Amino acid sequence: MHPPRLAFVDLETTGTTPRSDRITEIGIVQVDADGIREWSSLVHPGRPIPPAIQSLTGITDAMVAGAPPFAALADEIARRLDGYLFVAHNARFDHGFLREEFDRLERPFRPDVLCTVRLSRKLYPQHRSHSLDALIARHGLQVHARHRALDDARLLWHFWRDIHREFPAGRISELVDALAGHVPWPDYLDPALPRLLPDTHGVYVMRDVNGVPLYVGRGARLRDKVLSHFQPGNWKSAKARRLAEQVRSIEWQETGGAIGALLHENRLLRALSPLHNRRARSPMPAGDTHWPYDGPVGIREARIIHVVEGWQFLGSAADDQALYDLLDGGRAEYDHEVHRILRDRLALVPLLQLDRRRTA
Repeated sequence: MHPPRLAFVDLETTGTTPRSDRITEIGIVQVDADGIREWSSLVHPGRPIPPAIQSLTGITDAMVAGAPPFAALADEIARRLDGYLFVAHNARFDHGFLREEFDRLERPFRPDVLCTVRLSRKLYPQHRSHSLDALIARHGLQVHARHRALDDARLLWHFWRDIHREFPAGRISELVDALAGHVPWPDYLDPALPRLLPDTHGVYVMRDVNGVPLYVGRGARLRDKVLSHFQPGNWKSAKARRLAEQVRSIEWQETGGAIGALLHENRLLRALSPLHNRRARSPMPAGDTHWPYDGPVGIREARIIHVVEGWQFLGSAADDQALYDLLDGGRAEYDHEVHRILRDRLALVPLLQLDRRRTA
């Protein structure tokens, strides 16, 4: 059966980047055994709303001038979402913004998350677009105030009811369990892990009962990737089954993006030599191995900066002090694996030229 407690969530924001933009409105439709409850609030973002965003949403600076900041709403939002399946369209966006806001308050925020974009793709693979506007057109959903948080949250609730009229409840329940990470969890692992794992880029290490590294992996959706190891339908070999049976602890690190995941995975594979990874050494990159920059450079992904110098990965930093510590750690030698990872990627991303000299 589908989860009995659902929270359909939509946000309006000042932009698309959780780290630098802010929420301007939140809408929540709660559905449970007691019925349906709606709640919404404007949110003071603490900064001007760009004109293009004001035009899109209809939310102006004047409208949010007297609205409460997120910190004043955090208790109410947490209460309404606690114990509910967090349902949103392109859920990484809405969940990411809320998680960032709770992080700023140093409060945990780890709901189970269902993305209706991904659910629609599973149910309607014959269609190319699964945007909210596409769903509105395809399912004849009634629109009152598009790009306002509560009305868009209502659209998701209407979509949910529509698919239950079209598909068996068991079919939807299976998809929801898979997409939201509701998998049979081994009783020999920490039961809190599925809720703690982030839905972001990262790397992970699986260890056995003695702490011996068994497997190193990476994923764009770390939670989905780790949970997939414990879904029998994903076991392609007896080795995959044995790995799931041998794991007793899992540790992970968020990397900000795909490049950081590759760099950290390479470092962990080299340092740990996990038993279940098959790693063939890559050939030395052909051509010039000269480092083309004057000193170390930083690659920013989300809130994290990856530091590289001389084709050697020095580490990642999420704050100034950690960055200074990396730069103070000295220079490293050429690493052809890092060269292989970065040689075609550095030209595609903005780089920060870093200087070991700094004022006190």
